[in-house]
Amino acid sequence: MWKKLLADLQLSILMLVGGMSSVIIAAFSVYRFLNGNVKVGLLDATITLAMVGTLLYAWRSARNTERAGRIMILVNVAGAITSSELLGVTGAFWMYLAIVVNCFITTNLRYATGANILMLLSITFLGHGFDSTAQQLSFLATSGLLTLFSHIIADRLSQQQLTLKQQASVDPLTGALNRWRMEEEIHLAIEEFTRSQMPMAIILMDLDDFKNVNDRHGHEAGDDVLAGFADMVRGLTRQIDRFFRYGGEEFLMLAKGLSPEEAQHLAEKIRSQAESVLTGKHGRVTVSAGVAGAQAGESWMQWVARADAALYVAKQSGRNRVHLAD
Repeated sequence: MWKKLLADLQLSILMLVGGMSSVIIAAFSVYRFLNGNVKVGLLDATITLAMVGTLLYAWRSARNTERAGRIMILVNVAGAITSSELLGVTGAFWMYLAIVVNCFITTNLRYATGANILMLLSITFLGHGFDSTAQQLSFLATSGLLTLFSHIIADRLSQQQLTLKQQASVDPLTGALNRWRMEEEIHLAIEEFTRSQMPMAIILMDLDDFKNVNDRHGHEAGDDVLAGFADMVRGLTRQIDRFFRYGGEEFLMLAKGLSPEEAQHLAEKIRSQAESVLTGKHGRVTVSAGVAGAQAGESWMQWVARADAALYVAKQSGRNRVHLAD
């Protein structure tokens, strides 16, 4: 449970906010019924059930966390508007909580802010909960400022999270995705292959005799070769292909929608281009590659191991060549 929450920040926020809100609103529901306020008690009970249902949906369908967040926003908006109608100014106070919560349970701030504006305008001008125009305008001003500040803070946090995720996922030298991200992407690719049978292939590439570049010309020259190779590969691949730095001078490409033979052709294209492009003061650098297509029932480690075995054959056969796994 905790592992699942730690792995998905948005799900964690949704479960925390939704869970606490459900408990508090459920307590108010009991209080309303005990005091004979059946209408508001039913409203609170309905909101509680809607929230709990949304949380269960988010938990069981982790990939639909964003959709669950948007559903929760609709529940919050409808609940706040209805509470204002039934309880007057006292009910309108719930909107302040809804404004803040809405900005943090979805990654689509436009959706959240649009819902917040609709909610505050509905309560301010269409509702009947205010005793005077001054009270109405004060409510509009405070709720409008809270909407603005919540949007700004949520946007800044979202940008910082995106930056941190980018830094945690990308190799700073080559711009290729790192090994941690590779494992995640290959897991998803296997799931997609199992579900749709869309062909997939892995191309594992290694720069031949790269150690000699570092030993003879220094690590700065070696870094230039690695960065240049990564730039070259990105120029030869499609947008849906995923390119990773596997480790050291090894790189891995996940080619979606390509048969093993098509991936072998792509790898040969990369090998040929590298042979002519990766030439400079460090001399000529060539590339060997192993290609393996996805197979039913194998784990991501078994899949990569077959590509690694094919790469080993390419190396043993004289380097600067591509070998297709059996």
